[in-house]
Amino acid sequence: MTRTIRAVAIAIALACLGAAALPHAQPTVPTPRSAIGFEPCADYKLATYEQIADYFRKLAAAAPGRMQLVDIGKTAEGRTELMAIISSEENIRQLAKYKDIARTLALARAPSDNDARQLARDGKAVVWIDFGLHSTEVAHAQTAPLMAFKAVTDESDEMRFIRDNAIFLLVPNMNPDGTTLVANWYNQNLGKPWEGRPPELWHKYVGHDDNRDWYMMNQPETRNSARQLYTEWFPQIVYNQHQTAPFPARIFVPPFDDPMNPNVPPLVMRGVNLVGDAMTRRLDQEGKRGAISRIGFDTWWNGGMRTAPYFHNMVGILTETGHASATPATYDRKTFPKTFPNTTIPTLEPTTY
Repeated sequence: MTRTIRAVAIAIALACLGAAALPHAQPTVPTPRSAIGFEPCADYKLATYEQIADYFRKLAAAAPGRMQLVDIGKTAEGRTELMAIISSEENIRQLAKYKDIARTLALARAPSDNDARQLARDGKAVVWIDFGLHSTEVAHAQTAPLMAFKAVTDESDEMRFIRDNAIFLLVPNMNPDGTTLVANWYNQNLGKPWEGRPPELWHKYVGHDDNRDWYMMNQPETRNSARQLYTEWFPQIVYNQHQTAPFPARIFVPPFDDPMNPNVPPLVMRGVNLVGDAMTRRLDQEGKRGAISRIGFDTWWNGGMRTAPYFHNMVGILTETGHASATPATYDRKTFPKTFPNTTIPTLEPTTY
């Protein structure tokens, strides 16, 4: 499974990078630009949840052999929340089999250790990637169509290997109501000083703290995802995206800051470190600088989207990308602080962080 997890980590890295080149895309499948009207992540553009969901429906209709779309429940304001299941044609035909394997292993229901090992060899890595949990952190919600398009259409050897060995559960938005609210506000107030911060909560009841509901399950969106995570699919990797990274980093990627939470199973933490290091290694291979780890973000809050899975033996990954706005900005390295916030770690010198 190590080889599979490393391949999945490559896909996760591609997801957090946004608009990647798609030289092998199938021409019959609609592109995000053709459906939404502009390239996701374009400067000065934000798509609403309705636009993003419409694209996911069109993509699923055009590529049913590789993608299934599931209605996972209603939001606080009554929108339909979606989840895409993406894999190879062969895996999609056998989804029930692989779902049952994941459940059997997660709940320790294999008749014997030998049976469990065989199931692990026969199964596929189930990988959850979600977008749009915090609505004013706009980048990840906008990347969802690009990630889905790449996973479905890319015919490179690498992506074929990933589809053959992994089943993606892509949730295009964890807070659809907020994404539409923030996008509408930005589009209507573009160029004004207050363009990026609407004067109301971006969740009807809990605003920003829709990421702090995982020990209570009070909100319908939390329950929608929890059913898929803990009663339906039992993914091995759970990737939750946020903004922003500690300035001036471009992205934070695990491993997390020490000391680690001793209540988290050690093998789970090893898995987190394995996947995080694979992601940053890939970034370095591609010359994409500005990633940091082991700064600021830790494993001590037990009620969050990526920390609650630790207690279900799932590898929970968090990334925090920089600059949470569709309005571009230019930063001069001469004005960078000497160290990252609340640390002695330099911002302009290479370190092991």
